[in-house]
Amino acid sequence: MKSFEITFAKIYPDFTRDLIKSCVALTSTEVKVCMMLKINYSNKKILDQLNISLGLSRGNDSLIERITSNPNFQDLSNNFDRQTN
Repeated sequence: MKSFEITFAKIYPDFTRDLIKSCVALTSTEVKVCMMLKINYSNKKILDQLNISLGLSRGNDSLIERITSNPNFQDLSNNFDRQTN
């Protein structure tokens, strides 16, 4: 997982910092989920990366929905999409 985070930080150097500033209540796992959502990982791939079995995924699916429905995450994601296109 560390190599993913390092590679992500090279591609999107300000994303994690800005995310934490915008959504201060996020846990480290939620930040990782946001990073994976940013690069369009599917829910299944996110669960695989976090080593969560499908049987335990119910709570994590709602975590992903909660993150993606957060207006701060949407604004931040849209801002970075404009910068990288």
